[in-house]
Amino acid sequence: MSDSQIQSQWERVGGEAAVKAVLDRFYEGVLEEPQLAGFFDNVAVDDIKPHLAEVLKVVLGGPDARTDIDLAEYLTEAHSDLGVSESDYSLTGQVLMDTLKEFDVPADIVETIAGALATVQPFVVAV
Repeated sequence: MSDSQIQSQWERVGGEAAVKAVLDRFYEGVLEEPQLAGFFDNVAVDDIKPHLAEVLKVVLGGPDARTDIDLAEYLTEAHSDLGVSESDYSLTGQVLMDTLKEFDVPADIVETIAGALATVQPFVVAV
């Protein structure tokens, strides 16, 4: 297979349409969790989805993914006033992993996302 034929994980997972479907289901799952739903009381979930989609585009090598984004700063700023606990973060990650399983996302892509979750945890969880 030539370099031009190698697909990014973004393309392999189905691109923007697939990521949108996963995020729609993911946020449904988050809102069904009493421990997590309160984080969204004063927030329109549809306003948050594009931000997570952008992060996933960076993580999975999507086309036109931002190269100027500092994920640590981006995530710290977005979550600094929320008081996210390790338990909240863990549950959110579990909802995401369950959603990826529901959509039959390939194991290597799930591993990439799980690795990204572990890497960014310090920038989301309140100290």
